[in-house]
Amino acid sequence: MRKAYLEVGAMFEDSWTGIATVIASIAARAMEDKEIDWSFCYETLDLPRERVQQMLDQRSGLGGLGLLGSRIWQATEIAPDVAAQATCVYPNVKPMRRFFGREASVVYDLSTLLTPQFHAAANIGHFADHIRGDLETSDHIFCISEATKSDVKAYFGVTEEKLSLIQMGVAFDPVDVTAGLLTLTGQTPEPYVAIVGTLEPRKNGSLVFDYLIQNPAFASRYRIVFIGRDGWLEEKERLLERLQDSGVGPDRVMFTGYVSDAEKLALMLNSAFCIYPSLFEGYGLPVLEAAALGKVTVCSNSSSMPEVAPEACVFFNPLDVFEFGQAIRIADLRASLTRSAGQSLADVMDRAAPLSWDACYAPIADWVKQG
Repeated sequence: MRKAYLEVGAMFEDSWTGIATVIASIAARAMEDKEIDWSFCYETLDLPRERVQQMLDQRSGLGGLGLLGSRIWQATEIAPDVAAQATCVYPNVKPMRRFFGREASVVYDLSTLLTPQFHAAANIGHFADHIRGDLETSDHIFCISEATKSDVKAYFGVTEEKLSLIQMGVAFDPVDVTAGLLTLTGQTPEPYVAIVGTLEPRKNGSLVFDYLIQNPAFASRYRIVFIGRDGWLEEKERLLERLQDSGVGPDRVMFTGYVSDAEKLALMLNSAFCIYPSLFEGYGLPVLEAAALGKVTVCSNSSSMPEVAPEACVFFNPLDVFEFGQAIRIADLRASLTRSAGQSLADVMDRAAPLSWDACYAPIADWVKQG
């Protein structure tokens, strides 16, 4: 049986979003794989499977730093001779290179290099210091979209045979879906639109306020709900300033901050429609989640986003407020035609089933077994 390691450092974050969610989804399937002898590591530290399973169960790495400290003192580093005979998949930056006999990397996007104006200097430096070396020392590279794959080929000269595409997925707990569907039972809620994503410049939230300045009546019909944690470069402060200048009442725009997966699902499920105005994405997971929940998304036509769920989106140029307004009107009409129909737990789970994370894990497992 092939021996392999999965580096799960990003799972030690207290709150999982983005990359941590992807890694957790891969780890959950590795746990169940009977054809590969998977182990888990943080850099060169061998991690107990039961601790990784605990993080998966609690959907958080809270308390994990204490474990890492104890593992260091217990001298549980992976022996070099064991590593030399093993395969390792790095689903984030590589903390070490050529420690294992075979190594693969996952690349999400090149945004820190291609759109550095949207990132803090520390993030740019961290990524720039790693990316070329990570690619050059990887036997194989997995990309999360065709757009990212094309960028890796174009900017780093990586050959086609060294690249594979892995699909992003969704995983809804039926209990959370049921709770979300019941949230509004017996109520007549005020309609709202949902904008999902970390508050950072690349997400282009200011476009919403450009539109509201020209169309303040929209905020009378819908509240605008930003769902996501505070990011970097003081983006939330900038958005709040835009709100003050828009002439729209502060009670018409809401910032939830970080919410749990169950809360995010309920907020998206009960929205009129979703908005995703990002300027650049390696994928755009909230667009896929919205489609699985039966929601129309007003979506940027930039980078990878047209790949995600085109049948559930109304696309627009993220630099053109007029196109954005046109897309809003189309989405509003599409949403109004389906709003009265309602949906059931079975409807949501049937849409989500073909979008499971299995399609993400399968190419990784195939590559490991080929070694």
